[in-house]
Amino acid sequence: MALKSENQGDRIKKFVSALNIAISNCSLYSKDHDLIEESGKRTLAILGELLNDPVEVMVIDDDLVINKMPLRGAGLQAEGLVRRLNRKSISRVDFLKGITPEEMNRFIRIMSRADGGLCASPHIITGQVDLSTGRLKAECAYTEEDLDSFKAEQIERLKVIYENIAPFKQLPMNELEEIVARFVATLSREISVLKLLTPIKSYSNYTYVHSINVAILSIFQAESLGLEGKLLHDIGLAALLHDVGKLFIDKDILEKQGPLDEQEFAAMTRHPAYGAAYLARIEGIARIVPIVAFEHHQKYDGTGYPKRKTGGSKQHTGSQMVAVSDVFDALRSWRPYRKSLEMDEVLMLMQKGIGADFNRHLVENFINAFQKAVRKERQS
Repeated sequence: MALKSENQGDRIKKFVSALNIAISNCSLYSKDHDLIEESGKRTLAILGELLNDPVEVMVIDDDLVINKMPLRGAGLQAEGLVRRLNRKSISRVDFLKGITPEEMNRFIRIMSRADGGLCASPHIITGQVDLSTGRLKAECAYTEEDLDSFKAEQIERLKVIYENIAPFKQLPMNELEEIVARFVATLSREISVLKLLTPIKSYSNYTYVHSINVAILSIFQAESLGLEGKLLHDIGLAALLHDVGKLFIDKDILEKQGPLDEQEFAAMTRHPAYGAAYLARIEGIARIVPIVAFEHHQKYDGTGYPKRKTGGSKQHTGSQMVAVSDVFDALRSWRPYRKSLEMDEVLMLMQKGIGADFNRHLVENFINAFQKAVRKERQS
């Protein structure tokens, strides 16, 4: 969201002032004081006027930057907010549409404390700006005790995003990148990939759960191959969005309780092209994201769909990785027309697909890394 008018700029300054005052009140008065509730409500009301798009608050070289525009003339309140964020070692906060009074009050309360950092909530994402990529670094990874609620939260966030997708509406890329960043951070804590995967219990939530699982498996693959930094995040994001084109397919086809007929299958095969076309229009998106959306049902030997042009380029390595994750999760998941397969059966089928469906190096690396994770999980 850009600062389109002086009025918009004035509202942002009012928000910064109201937020800093609310934090000050919380540090000065008891939690039951009327001023705390009133200042929290005022802050949220002003923020609500700005939340047609996410509000990004960043600290860069001790300057406050709102939605990539330096905030000038906000005076002592802006300086106070910068000091408070610096004290928490936070250089970016994203406020997302849908924020609740409870989330805002919790954020204000924690910001008022002299000690401790911040942990993200569904609609207030805190962290640090990665100056090499301009992206938000995850503020907190998750421990094993938090995993069930953490996974449910990410699935719900993706579901909300997907339910609001429209052909000419922008995706909330900051929130999608934050989902990926959280999984990267959590895997880096050596949390088992087995514990991060979520079983699919109904076909109505298949797309959301499957997309999350494919993102986790692709990050897991990429890390096992030594990838890191921006490329690791881009592969995770591409995997998270690989099936976005399905949102433009008739729901009756997506949720059919049985195999598709010829006409329905033809319609389904259009989802990679729909997804790639939609993603390619998003400004600043990593080039690999629409490529993976287009290629994830193509096969290593050139078959699959959409069909490649004669003499065309080979399937991108990122697409090959996501295809491995996609097929693995699909085979291990319950579907209306077949039962889920046991892990040994899944890995055996994938081995049979080497050379035709899959890149040998990627499949063998995936199987070795996954079996290693299984052994480690059994020993713990």
